[in-house]
Amino acid sequence: MRSTSGAILVGVGTFLIVGAVATPLVVAPALVKVPLDQSSVTVSTAQNATVLDFGTLSERSGVNLTAHRAVRGDVKDGNADRAVFNVGVRVIDDADKEITLSTDRVALDRRTAMAVACCAEDINGAPFKHEGLTYTFPFGTEKKTYQYFDNTARKAYPAKYVSTEKLQGLTVYKFEMTVEPIQISEIKVPGNLLGSTEQVVNAGRYYANTRTLWVEPDSGVIVKGQEKQLQTLRDGTGADKIKIIDADLAFTEDTQKQQAKAAKDARGQINLLTTVVPVILGLLGLALVLIGVYLVVRAGRRRPEAALVETDDRPTTDLPSQRSPEPAAESPEPAGGRHAAERTEP
Repeated sequence: MRSTSGAILVGVGTFLIVGAVATPLVVAPALVKVPLDQSSVTVSTAQNATVLDFGTLSERSGVNLTAHRAVRGDVKDGNADRAVFNVGVRVIDDADKEITLSTDRVALDRRTAMAVACCAEDINGAPFKHEGLTYTFPFGTEKKTYQYFDNTARKAYPAKYVSTEKLQGLTVYKFEMTVEPIQISEIKVPGNLLGSTEQVVNAGRYYANTRTLWVEPDSGVIVKGQEKQLQTLRDGTGADKIKIIDADLAFTEDTQKQQAKAAKDARGQINLLTTVVPVILGLLGLALVLIGVYLVVRAGRRRPEAALVETDDRPTTDLPSQRSPEPAAESPEPAGGRHAAERTEP
């Protein structure tokens, strides 16, 4: 019985040890993914910005801006391999006047966070194929250069690892990317706005940005984002004439705390699957194997002793055989015995 129990324990323990090895290698990659039901709102602010009032076609300086970015997962179009995000960004001033409004729909690999061509992706309602990283970094972010997509320029740029820092109680990797001035559109404006004598002229709308991202490496969550954005109207000679927007936008303190919590939660789940569960399974499995081996060995040692007890060589009680005749009852004799009686006969 003990040998059977021991063998069962060895089998169960071995199974748990295999599970300990398989969990971080097979189970964790299958479960640690970008969620399909992503839902978040980040807020960035800028002080003393300059914007163009399109109503009066004049610059406004000293403006405080607030940018709200909402990310919502399209669960219906997502699957085991991809997630689909619908994103909206609205920038307003202190008077709640809308400065810019943009929308984005992108599909991304749930493990690498790289954009994938799928699911009617678009920018501002127009079909467009994204590339590189969008809105998040991969699990296990490395100290290297990644391609990160810029929605305004509509292309990916190198986001270079710069340094490792502490932010909101987390160790984060700092990445920087630079968008050199690029023409993003052309609009018709009054000629005098650009110093021209013509009534209406075509003005190139140019965009430049320096984006800095602080990323928690285990989860890939962007804890803090910052942009130094400049959009201008240029004349025919390529000179900047009017600022459409000139602002330094950065995540608010509350948004940084919110993102840090999201990173900690994700990191805790990753640690559970890659470290805690494997260690518990491994230790429990090893303990069961050792106990099982002990029971099997002990049972093996006891078998020879039991066999000895069952052999004919064991001690037996010395009882008379049923076949042996009963001993004859002895007749009473004088105290002197038989020889003494014989000597008294005449």
